[in-house]
Amino acid sequence: MCKKNKRKLMVNFVIISVVLWILTFPALADKVTLVGEVNDNQEIVAEGQIYTVGDSAAGDDLVRNYISQRVKVVGRIVETENGDVIIVDSFETAPE
Repeated sequence: MCKKNKRKLMVNFVIISVVLWILTFPALADKVTLVGEVNDNQEIVAEGQIYTVGDSAAGDDLVRNYISQRVKVVGRIVETENGDVIIVDSFETAPE
């Protein structure tokens, strides 16, 4: 194998490694449990804090079918420039 091919292979390996690390990093975040109310802006209001519901199957179900209901949500919080986003893993209705 010539030097040019080895270098190209190494660069590709590094790029793939970095991409995989970036994709797996959110999965390593600690899970949290929130109890709050779903509003009609696709957010959960819990303990005076507003969390935007991120894109996931459970999150989509939550914001479509449980508006104005009190829920217990398990997921991961991701901090963004626009505020906190919760990636919902699971949820259930919570008593008032």
